Amino acid sequence: MLMTLDANQMKITPIADVVPEKNIIVLSPHYDDVLFMLGGYILNLKKAGILGTKSFKIKLIFSRSNYQVGEGSANFDPSLERVQHATGIRLIEDQNCNDELFGDSGYSYELLGERECFVRGKPMTEGEMEFPHGMYEDFDEKDIEVFERMKQRFEKYAMTADTAIIVPMAIREHIDHFITREAAIAVAEKLGANAKARFYFQEDKPYGGIASEIELERIEGFINSNQLNSKFYSYDPEAIIDLAFKHYVSQVEEVYKIGIRDRADFWKTK
Repeated sequence: MLMTLDANQMKITPIADVVPEKNIIVLSPHYDDVLFMLGGYILNLKKAGILGTKSFKIKLIFSRSNYQVGEGSANFDPSLERVQHATGIRLIEDQNCNDELFGDSGYSYELLGERECFVRGKPMTEGEMEFPHGMYEDFDEKDIEVFERMKQRFEKYAMTADTAIIVPMAIREHIDHFITREAAIAVAEKLGANAKARFYFQEDKPYGGIASEIELERIEGFINSNQLNSKFYSYDPEAIIDLAFKHYVSQVEEVYKIGIRDRADFWKTK
């Protein structure tokens, strides 16, 4: 699992030691989540000249999307025409950003074909950011089916040696992030020492910087109840913002800048 935190002081882990495994499988819920989860880590590997020592495999989970920022009722249209339109735009945005992060041939990329939250008919949560909140009590039959399929996938991934499996922490409980996290922790608990891979739970931006105290307390409860350990590495939040607003023009809102910067400022005080 992730994290090594001194009882009294936060320690920065050298970037080469954050993830010791050579193979890194990133379970990205959406087309921008590799950048928002791991962009700082990837850029630091590149800066240190050791990006090539890792093998990145991106598994894009909810690859059938109908979402475009600020398009109102169109984001609840599950028609094939709408999904083709939104998915096509998001796919090329994601490939372009990942190409800049890794290089054109520095990663593999697989679409798992699950239907994103709005395609499944999930309602928008109230607030400054467009996303659907959801936990177990909000699961419907479609969510349960996705959850079960994700557990099956994680069991397969977990039997790969010298492998890190990266999933979102699900701060603010975006329902797609929550499904991914809970499937991962369920399999980690089931397999225990029989798993050959190691599970890592990465903070997801920009949610960390705009989460309420109650939401952050739930994350602390998840960390403590699962006895996770912490690892901290430095990164440049402005580099993440620049890449996000360069590549994900159909996705980002100004609140993303606030969330990314505020969470970075929070950690500077620790």
